[in-house]
Amino acid sequence: MQPLRHRINPQTFVITLQQIAKYLKINPKRILNWEKWYNVLWVHIEGLGGYFISYRQLEQWIAACRTLIRFCPNMETLNTLWLLIQQESPRYTKEGFSRLAAIWQQRQTYLRDRYVTMRKSWHTR
Repeated sequence: MQPLRHRINPQTFVITLQQIAKYLKINPKRILNWEKWYNVLWVHIEGLGGYFISYRQLEQWIAACRTLIRFCPNMETLNTLWLLIQQESPRYTKEGFSRLAAIWQQRQTYLRDRYVTMRKSWHTR
């Protein structure tokens, strides 16, 4: 499976000045400029200079990961994806990672139940 950064394109994220200011907990007027770079969001803050924000800290990244988890067709793909997410977990917020863990558990339960149901139907034929 490809690394997450090849499956999720942060350049498609809609990011607003207000979202950045809220994340940084600063007044939006202090943000002089910001740019989407390949791996990070670069923000120029008045009085502080340049500041980097990992896309993995943003809600858009968590939402993209949730979508990938929800569309995993089988346990093998789900477990491979989860290993990739776990490898990146230090870059995530605690809340974001715990939300991903919950959706992963839900998908794992769904796929396991579906597999058990399919096996039962095969044996009754």
